[in-house]
Amino acid sequence: MLNITRCYMYTMFVPFVMSALMLMSPVASAVGLYDSYACEVKSIRSLGQDGSMPGTVELPYLSEDLGAKFVIDRDTGRMLGSLKNYDWERQPKVVDRGSKEQALKVITIFGPPVNIAYLQVGLFYSSLEKPFLYIKNTDIYAGLCTGL
Repeated sequence: MLNITRCYMYTMFVPFVMSALMLMSPVASAVGLYDSYACEVKSIRSLGQDGSMPGTVELPYLSEDLGAKFVIDRDTGRMLGSLKNYDWERQPKVVDRGSKEQALKVITIFGPPVNIAYLQVGLFYSSLEKPFLYIKNTDIYAGLCTGL
C-alpha cells in the first residue's frame, strides 16, 4: 500500500529545494569568484620622457585600445580579445589565482628583446565589477572586469 503522505512530501520537497537554489544562485554568484572575467579598458596612461603620466593618452597606437574588450582566463592567465598577454612562443604565468582576499596576478615575459607584461585584477573587491591594471612596457591600462 502506498503511503500518500510520504509520496506528497517527496513531490513537494524537490520543487521547494530547486526553487530555493535558484533564488540563492544570484546571491552566491555576486559574492563568489568566477573562472573567467570580461574586461573593458576605461583609461590608458603612458610614461612620458619627463617621468610624468598624463591622463588618458591620445597616442595613435594606444587610442584604439580605449574601450577595448577582452576576457581573462584565471587558470591560464591569458587575456583573449583586443588586448593579449601571450604570443605563439611566450605564455603568461599565473602568480596568484586570486581570492576574496587577494588579487589575480599574472606575469608574461616576452623576448628577446625582453618585455614584461603584468596584469592584476582586484578580485577581493566586494562589488560585481572588479578593477584591473595591465602594464606592458611603459603603458598602463585600467578598467573594470565582470565575472562570466
